[in-house]
Amino acid sequence: MIADWQRTFAEWLWSARWQQRPFLVAFPVLALRLVIAVTRDLREGYLSLRATSLVYTTLLSLAPLLAICFSVLKGIGAHNQIEPFLLQLLEPLGEQGRDIAERIVSFVDNIQVGVLGAVGVALLVYSVVALMHKIESAFNDIWHVAATRRFAQRFRDYLSVLLIGPLFMFLSVGMTASLKHAAALQSWLDIDLIGTAVGKVFLIVPYFLFGLAFAAIYMLMPNTRVRVMPALIAGFITGILWKVLGHFFGVFVTGSASYAAIYSAFAALILFMIWIYVGWLVVLAGASICYYLQNPSNQSISRREAHVSLRMREKMALQSCAEIGHAFYRQGHGMTLTRLSARQHVPALMIEDILDRLVDAGILALTAGRQPQYIPGRPFEETTVGGMLAALRAADEDAMPAGKRVRSLGPVQRILDKADAMTEKALGGITLKDLALEEEEG
Repeated sequence: MIADWQRTFAEWLWSARWQQRPFLVAFPVLALRLVIAVTRDLREGYLSLRATSLVYTTLLSLAPLLAICFSVLKGIGAHNQIEPFLLQLLEPLGEQGRDIAERIVSFVDNIQVGVLGAVGVALLVYSVVALMHKIESAFNDIWHVAATRRFAQRFRDYLSVLLIGPLFMFLSVGMTASLKHAAALQSWLDIDLIGTAVGKVFLIVPYFLFGLAFAAIYMLMPNTRVRVMPALIAGFITGILWKVLGHFFGVFVTGSASYAAIYSAFAALILFMIWIYVGWLVVLAGASICYYLQNPSNQSISRREAHVSLRMREKMALQSCAEIGHAFYRQGHGMTLTRLSARQHVPALMIEDILDRLVDAGILALTAGRQPQYIPGRPFEETTVGGMLAALRAADEDAMPAGKRVRSLGPVQRILDKADAMTEKALGGITLKDLALEEEEG
């Protein structure tokens, strides 16, 4: 009975009819979908695993990262902003956070970049680039992107972020500090901000700055195109979560006298590592929100459920080729992944894997631009349905190492060859263009 109720609820929740409803009517259901999808990612442990890995890398690369930021800020005369920034970041740790910030700043001060030499500076930069590469890998995993940036591209993009990031850090800390002291604004405006609506508005500025910072991270770090609106929404949600969890973590630290009794001098380090883990988990959950906002069709499917039967893969491949052929020959354009997903009522994650294999086989091609479209990779009137199915079944066979290929038994191979021959005989006279035009008439 419970299984039947769950099935009925899932059919109601993930029904395609919600896309046709007015936004205000569908918004509660769409928000519930997003919460369920992100909660599922957290429960399955992928985000937690990535956050744990980033804690270790952050501890190793924190001092070199701050040393580079210190050098950039020193060039503009704002190097004294590192300690206020760390104090703001470690505010949930209370007095222990202040002690940790002072120790980190002392470590950074002891790093003399001028006496390190070429090798030392290269290792310093490499440790920071390695941290950012691991962050990119975590974001690419969330976005289901297999390819990372090329080596030269990493230095270009990462160092650009490292040069621009300290400037935003200076502005963020400076603006937040200025807003906490309203005397200057009071003298300019000749009004008392305390107790007025203007003063209330200024209280949200730290959240706004954090939201913009997270939105920039979500747009720049994944090796794929991220649209502005999903990044902004996810950034502001992450900023609010960061502040709220920081408040609760501060309450936890205040009442964690038992940690100090158990771990003694290591208590501050343990709490510091826990806060770094919580912070990275919040950032990665925000990246998951951004991904699902940009790809809402994938909200209904888990990573563990992304695999489908061979028969279903062939069905989706045939339908995709028919849709693409119809759009190309009758309307003069291709089909986007989002459009194909909506037409077939299938998560884009399932279709994309199939289309990638057809692109590798040369049957389809992907255009460039802000919204890539799938078009015929070769004339569909020269490509049979049987040939397309054979190419789909043979995908990734050449990628197997020669020593790891499955040994072929004679009788088994003869049966497979006979099945391929019968398929080609039955479907060899039907081209993909015929299928596309027949699909239009049907």
